[in-house]
Amino acid sequence: MDVKEILDQWKSEQKLKTYKDLAIFLGVAPNTLDVWKQRGSIPPKNILKYIQMHSSIKSSDTISIRYFPDIYASAGFGNANENENFQIISVDKTFLTEVLGVPYQTQYDMIKIHGESMEPFIQNGSFIIIDTTRNSLDKIRNADVVIFRNSDNELFCKRILKNAFDDDIVISSDNFNFGDKKVKKSALKDHVFIGVVICSCNAKIFLNQIEKV
Repeated sequence: MDVKEILDQWKSEQKLKTYKDLAIFLGVAPNTLDVWKQRGSIPPKNILKYIQMHSSIKSSDTISIRYFPDIYASAGFGNANENENFQIISVDKTFLTEVLGVPYQTQYDMIKIHGESMEPFIQNGSFIIIDTTRNSLDKIRNADVVIFRNSDNELFCKRILKNAFDDDIVISSDNFNFGDKKVKKSALKDHVFIGVVICSCNAKIFLNQIEKV
């Protein structure tokens, strides 16, 4: 089976429509799949990650969360994050959807937050669950809290306020002790939106709910 056949099989198994969706699922850049096809091989570590992710997702009673232990977003000053290794965590679907109120989806990402500017919604040291399918400005609703990477490769957690009558975007902090920043949409062209924060919680509540794969 060649690389394209393997990728098509993965896409089919996860019910994904495009290679871009598959790249997001695998946590790699979209052009990475083209590189694999050109080389005629997929790195063993990526194959292993897919196997781990697929084995944890296929159970209908759990939701898979990719936890990035070495990455944290800043609610204050930016943080540069280079290490994107992750662990797969299987969380009981009922716990997430009924206890935490997280909408059902087969996979989410989870990282840590550093800083106080998003308090009281997100406390310093909290863990946040991110919907990475909402990863562009047009998919972000007014007042969503988002994770984004700026042109200096710093990772931030902020609330995005849209103005329906002009192109102004306000990058806002929930803590009134921190200032907001007003920018034009064009000023965000070099920013990469990772996704929308849908849940914030203390990691201790997961102790009896998670299974690391």
